[in-house]
Amino acid sequence: MKILALDQASNVSGWAIFQDGKLDSYGKIDLHSITNVYERLHELKLQVKTLIQENQIEKVFLEDIYMDG
Repeated sequence: MKILALDQASNVSGWAIFQDGKLDSYGKIDLHSITNVYERLHELKLQVKTLIQENQIEKVFLEDIYMDG
C-alpha cells in the first residue's frame, strides 16, 4: 500500500510517501513566494494532487491541526 503523509503549514508543507510501511520518498512544498493566501492554498492543492497521481497513492494521512483559542 502506498501512503502519502502530509505535515501541512501555511508557507512550507512537508510530505512523505510510505510503501508497505517503509519510507519511499519525502520532500517539501515551499509556498513562500506566493503572498495571496487563496493562491497559496490553490497551489498546495495542485501539488498534492500531482503527488497523489504520479505516485499512485492509495491513502492520505494529514497532521492533526490544533488551534488554541
